[in-house]
Amino acid sequence: MRIRTTAAAVITAGLLLTGCSSSDDGNDKPSKPTATTAAPTKTPLSKAESARHCITALVDQAAEAPSSEVGTVRPKACTQMDDSEYADAVLDATQQANQAGRDQLQDEIDKATGGAG
Repeated sequence: MRIRTTAAAVITAGLLLTGCSSSDDGNDKPSKPTATTAAPTKTPLSKAESARHCITALVDQAAEAPSSEVGTVRPKACTQMDDSEYADAVLDATQQANQAGRDQLQDEIDKATGGAG
């Protein structure tokens, strides 16, 4: 952060000194500032991308707290969704979390039985 502050101060000082320099062209009018381009804005996500991000956040939430109910706390990735879309995302996330649990259980069974299951 200190580097950014120092760099900003140096750039500002340089711009101020450049603006105060005299011109030898005999024109006493100040020069017009050049236009700067604004930072590009983030394009909003499509509904499908938004849903995918929400489902991923919900699956992660379920993995962090397996004993809690999926979707009781709405993740930040799901704030753009209406209630119906959110309910669909919770259903999809629950199905994915359940499938991951079943796969993990089957792996443990296979390990315990030597793969004969």
